[in-house]
Amino acid sequence: MRSRVPLGIFALGAVLVSTGVIATHSTPIDPNRVALPGSVPSWSDDRTGTPLAAADRELDIRFSVIIDEKRADDVPEVAAWLTRNGLQPGDYRASAGILPATGTVDAVSAAFATSFQAYEVGGTDAIAPRSALSVPTELPAVVGVSGLIQADTFRPTLSSPRAAAPVVSPDCATYWGEKLSDQWPAGLDIEKRSNSLCGYTPAQLRAVQQVPADVTGVGATIAIVAAYDDLDVEANTNTYFTAQGEQPFAPGQYVSHSPSNPDPTRCGGPSSWTEEQHLDVQAVHAMAPDARVIYWGSDDCTTTSMFTRILDAVENGDPDVISLSFGALEELDTADDRTLLNRVLVEAAARNISVFSSAGNDGDYSNFGDHAGGAEVTSPASSPYITAVGGTSTGLNQDGSLAVEAGWETQTRFARNGAIIPPGFVFGSGGGESVVYDRPSWQLDLPGQTGTGRLLPDVASLADPNTGFTVYGPHVGSTQYVSHGGTSLATPMVASMVALAKAKTGVEVGLATPFLYELAGTDALRDVTPASAATWSPNGTEKDALYPETIFVWDTKPQSLQSARGWDNVTGLGVPTGSSFIENFGKLK
Repeated sequence: MRSRVPLGIFALGAVLVSTGVIATHSTPIDPNRVALPGSVPSWSDDRTGTPLAAADRELDIRFSVIIDEKRADDVPEVAAWLTRNGLQPGDYRASAGILPATGTVDAVSAAFATSFQAYEVGGTDAIAPRSALSVPTELPAVVGVSGLIQADTFRPTLSSPRAAAPVVSPDCATYWGEKLSDQWPAGLDIEKRSNSLCGYTPAQLRAVQQVPADVTGVGATIAIVAAYDDLDVEANTNTYFTAQGEQPFAPGQYVSHSPSNPDPTRCGGPSSWTEEQHLDVQAVHAMAPDARVIYWGSDDCTTTSMFTRILDAVENGDPDVISLSFGALEELDTADDRTLLNRVLVEAAARNISVFSSAGNDGDYSNFGDHAGGAEVTSPASSPYITAVGGTSTGLNQDGSLAVEAGWETQTRFARNGAIIPPGFVFGSGGGESVVYDRPSWQLDLPGQTGTGRLLPDVASLADPNTGFTVYGPHVGSTQYVSHGGTSLATPMVASMVALAKAKTGVEVGLATPFLYELAGTDALRDVTPASAATWSPNGTEKDALYPETIFVWDTKPQSLQSARGWDNVTGLGVPTGSSFIENFGKLK
């Protein structure tokens, strides 16, 4: 098992804390060099890599040199050393103690006395160091290097039905039970039934968390970080909200910061991220129509690009919250990657900025069902310096009241006979126990929870794409209305609730998680438990499937995750709800 990260000491609100994994000097490779053990992935010794092709050795790497903050005066010396070795240093980021740099794989290998190989990790192709990097002994300021794993690391945590539902169709329901197919198999005993929903409107999205009508986010600023930038987001959002009778963005209310040097050859390219961006922006605007929304697009989806873009959002614009709807397997981070992330998150907390991250859409990533690896959780959500957001399946009545709710863990069945469609599990909220972070103090007394690792998620909101949110934007080559879900939806919804609370009460809180646990068991957090419920859809889980009609059964533990009374590994403490949450968030008992 990998070593865990010491949490240090938290001071609620301002958060005074050690910055996570700090790479320590180990036995020198030779008398003139010091090894940086946190720079190499934990799995490099467990997997057989293959030599790199010539083109891969010339691949440019964007990385960050992690500086001992007590030796910040030595940064010019480090920068000069990088330059002498054919690498290009950027500007020192003092707030996180990092020196960004770029260079080819060959140049990095030579400078840091390592070698790179190609690997396959959790279905992802990666280029990574085979052995720990090292630096000359005369550079004691260097304590680590982040960003060396070259892979399409982070991906959007957006989830949609394979054949997306339009706003109106002959089969979908605009609220729970409005339409009900007669094709339900007699042998499938489900109490609460509905056709899959067409996609909730902005007003219905606010109803999921019972946002009071007079709480609209005046004075709040919500930042979103993802990859790339679609310049049509504002116009598409305004078209959609105007058509719905909702207020569009006022001039200057939405601001986007495009990446300075985007690499469209990576991460599926910008088209793979534009639906995520539309979902995030439109969900936030629905939840907090008067809040200022700032979007930050990174150059690509690697750890250095994404984590330093979070730092850009922290240092500029003074957001109340930051929403992150992306994730990757926790094992794709190195210890130095986690150091970079946690330094950024601690800086955010020190500035009273709350950061939220999606827990993922693939359940526990276990080898049950259609997943190849063992149980795992996602990064960056697994950091204890962030609030991890899980998901629910939520049905609303016509009047916006709650009809049915359960944890988002979905099993698929044939609509004609009720038999499980192999492998059974199709999608669901991520959750479980971290193997690299210790359990924070606010999770130590959770009833019935064994183990010592950080638990995910902390809270939850709407995520099931079959009870999803209507988004207007690009989809399969045209601009259209599509129902989306995933913890990509839940995360901006929860982040918006905290932003609404901050704007309403003026509470100054950095890391939100300890204050959420203070509300456990109160009506500020709606507890979520399993329900006998399912939706019927005319579409299967795959395009052109031979079994198009499908029953999506809720929260029956298709893997190892299931909601339960109190904290659980699908919805955490529950759903932040209504006036009680907005008025009481940030208060200590």
